[in-house]
Amino acid sequence: MSQIVESIRIENKQLQNIELHNERFQKARKTMFNESDYVNLEKHLEIPANISGKRYKCRVTYDGNSLLYTIKQYYQRPVHSLRIVHINHIDYPIKTDNREQLDNAFALRNGCDDIIIVKNGFITDAWAANIILFNGNEWHTPSTPLLRGTQREYLIRSQQISVKDITEKDLGKYSKIKLINAMIDFNRAPEIEISTGVFNEDKTIS
Repeated sequence: MSQIVESIRIENKQLQNIELHNERFQKARKTMFNESDYVNLEKHLEIPANISGKRYKCRVTYDGNSLLYTIKQYYQRPVHSLRIVHINHIDYPIKTDNREQLDNAFALRNGCDDIIIVKNGFITDAWAANIILFNGNEWHTPSTPLLRGTQREYLIRSQQISVKDITEKDLGKYSKIKLINAMIDFNRAPEIEISTGVFNEDKTIS
């Protein structure tokens, strides 16, 4: 059976957005293991005293019996180009260690750094990140993500981004795109120009 996974950013020796991770973790436990008791992740995670104030990734796994975690310094992977891939059967509603469908999609990137997954005509996610798009005035995120990420949820609740139905045809309405996740917040996510950095087959999006 798959394990639940939470990837939590540690910065300045503090767990970031831990309330949102707790919230998602409880929902996943209920869905996968029918567990309804509350488990506070913060009480199970000990941050080493000797780490620096840099970014670290705390990867938590839970199999219904044991909760394990590792803490490693995080190095952000550069992303400058995105390939659109069309996969209607893909599904990843709970963050688990079974990423086979996502990895198969990532393998279709054809020389690009990452992917934009289109499901039934709608924009969903990248390989390991949620998507936000800029229309010249506002940042929007698709209403159809494969996984509801904690950084995405933070930006929605803090009203920094809005949720919209976004189809592949709507990409032309936007000028820039960012990939965000628990480790990559809004300010750290590089802005990719859609007209030059997003590719569908062998053509850029215009």
